[in-house]
Amino acid sequence: MLVRQIHPGLSCPKLLFTLFSSTLIFLGASNALPGTEYDYGAHPKFVCTPIPADADPMNANGHHGPKEAKTTILHLRESLVRQKETILDQRETIRELTANQSHHPYSESGHHSQGHHNKHGAEMASSPEQMGRMLQALKERLENLQQSRNTSSSYSNSLKDLLQRKIHALEQQMNLHSNILLTRILFPKGSRKKPKSPDAFQIGFPMRTNYMYGRIKRTLLHEIFALTLCLWLKGGAGPGLGTPFSYSVPGQANELVLIEWGNNPMELLVNDKAVTLPLSLSDGKWHHLCVSWSTRDGLWEAYQDGVKRGSGENLSAWHPIKPGGVFILGQEQDTLGGRFDATQAFVGEISDLQLWSHMLTSHEIYNLATCGSHMTGDIIAWTESAVELHGGVTKYPFDPCH
Repeated sequence: MLVRQIHPGLSCPKLLFTLFSSTLIFLGASNALPGTEYDYGAHPKFVCTPIPADADPMNANGHHGPKEAKTTILHLRESLVRQKETILDQRETIRELTANQSHHPYSESGHHSQGHHNKHGAEMASSPEQMGRMLQALKERLENLQQSRNTSSSYSNSLKDLLQRKIHALEQQMNLHSNILLTRILFPKGSRKKPKSPDAFQIGFPMRTNYMYGRIKRTLLHEIFALTLCLWLKGGAGPGLGTPFSYSVPGQANELVLIEWGNNPMELLVNDKAVTLPLSLSDGKWHHLCVSWSTRDGLWEAYQDGVKRGSGENLSAWHPIKPGGVFILGQEQDTLGGRFDATQAFVGEISDLQLWSHMLTSHEIYNLATCGSHMTGDIIAWTESAVELHGGVTKYPFDPCH
């Protein structure tokens, strides 16, 4: 008989003797203590199983011998070590993903995160090569995880989902990085143009005459107390540009005039009072020109290609621009709408002339000159239907911003 329980080191006779002796001692002690009952369920039960006399006790009931048990223990220990290594590697992967995600300038949603800068003040953004290597490493780890059989099913699926989400987020970041880089290559700073206008055209004055001119088909309906005149202009050959723009009213032929006559610099006339404009337009190239004026203190400003070149005061202060006049392009008027002088005629090309009844800001003028935006004048808007051409003035499709 073999007794199997907590005392595997004792033989059956010794164990029976020990049990018998302990029982006698316990019963004696129990009788000495009144009111004490023995709890049979509190002690272990011993089961004796018969085995052949020549059999190995370690192999009883299918148990392996010491050598097989040691091999099993070593195998289990090796599996446990491999599983621990896998978990540690997966934890390291999660830690790297979390660190890379927090340092990258774009989150999973594609929005820019703030406050991540290195010691030089530059953003901690990975290069496309670094992101590519990171993405490849994540994919390899995901493939290894899918092939691994040492990880529990629930833990493996959870980690697979995490890796797939991080890979998807990194791919989105790479696509966004590529799109930004492509945009910067195709549209460098300062080269973005305004949408092409359906009324993009130019008019040309090939020679000085007293019969070539353009007439704006509208007039002022009431007095104005400020203005901004902007246009694209390209001067022709010869001394002075002439008169690209003039406005006359009954009783005052030079109510509003822009003129460069002979070797004199360009001037702005308001109510026949003139100021010299510090502009340089005689290089035969296209330039954006703006002049603004206010009746209050006679304040004036002049801009070339979006940059303020001059300003001043006391130009016909407190004089309103009168209504009911005639707008002429290319000629200076000596009478209302006529009596042109060929020596003051404009030679060159004009495009996108706009007139407002207020002073534009420096920022608005800069955006117009750099094609960052396009604004339409509330007094004169540059459309083909608004301009009437006479004497052989040419007209061609043209947009200075394209």
